[in-house]
Amino acid sequence: MIRRARAHVGLLLLGLGLGFGISGCGGGPTTLPETTPPPHQGNVIPIPGRKEKVEVVQKPATSKNAPMTGEVRFYFLNEDGKTTIAPPTSGTLELGKKKVELKTEGEALVTPSGPALFAGTGGVDGVLKVELDGKPATIPLGVR
Repeated sequence: MIRRARAHVGLLLLGLGLGFGISGCGGGPTTLPETTPPPHQGNVIPIPGRKEKVEVVQKPATSKNAPMTGEVRFYFLNEDGKTTIAPPTSGTLELGKKKVELKTEGEALVTPSGPALFAGTGGVDGVLKVELDGKPATIPLGVR
């Protein structure tokens, strides 16, 4: 019984300590900095070893067998994560042992026409491989 009481007092003190840490010492409410959504409403991923980022935009697939064009679009962004820069002229999306050749369309690299790659998976997975400024870049995805 005494052990339970000590445990409850310990949890109460821990909770109070966390409460003070969150609320601060009379400093008033804190506000988080405003963040601007990505330009194409996708998921932004940093490019390893570089300042630029890639925005991944997935078009929902109606079915796994229905052909679609541009199921996934990869927009390349400046280091600010807001300004689109010219995409690489080509790239590949590797899904396990399968390689999908991407093509440039407008400001993005896109998946070609064909059956949906990610229907029912809830996100884009795999590895994006491109060449930026004459150097290879490998970008792990795993976007959910």
